[in-house]
Amino acid sequence: MACQCNIAGLLSSSIRGIFSAAINGNSVVEVSENGTVLLGQTVNSLTIGAYAFLPGQNKYLNATCPVQAQASIPWITKEDCSTGKIHFIPRAGGSASITNRSASGISSSIIDLHCNPGIVSKSFSASSTSGPASPYLFSDREDGYNLVYNGTPIAVETGSPQKYTISLGFVGTIEAFLQSFSLTVNPPKAATVQYSFSFAGTI
Repeated sequence: MACQCNIAGLLSSSIRGIFSAAINGNSVVEVSENGTVLLGQTVNSLTIGAYAFLPGQNKYLNATCPVQAQASIPWITKEDCSTGKIHFIPRAGGSASITNRSASGISSSIIDLHCNPGIVSKSFSASSTSGPASPYLFSDREDGYNLVYNGTPIAVETGSPQKYTISLGFVGTIEAFLQSFSLTVNPPKAATVQYSFSFAGTI
């Protein structure tokens, strides 16, 4: 198979505002004690980075200071030996958190924890790599379950695992399951989102 070289800026996608995409994965290949090669399932991951706003919209999502949100959905993959089909089974206990939501002023209609048991912890990150006068924030982090993001480019509800159809131009169209999601708003930098999906087979 020949190597294909293309220009990143010309990558066609159904996702608006995308600025990065990558596909990686692995196949199960094992050798038995008698030298028999055993082939198992092939599972890949698709990671996507995109801007969390459309042209003309507020690029900070109306937040006045930094806010972060993240969620994960753990999956178990099982191969049907009779058909070769790989099944994705969601595991219970996918966690989610939002940091500095109240102070940032971001609307709960954009990002929210639909299962919020009231667990609030303190969070901060300090670095002097840009000088000793670099600021840092001491924030509240809300921990819970079922993070709901109603923004662009892909709205997600992590408490309800579902399949997403994603078109990546010459790469092809992929049907995948969400593994993790994060939203980062840090004015004056534009708001961004990161997605990680998992899918079976090759493309």
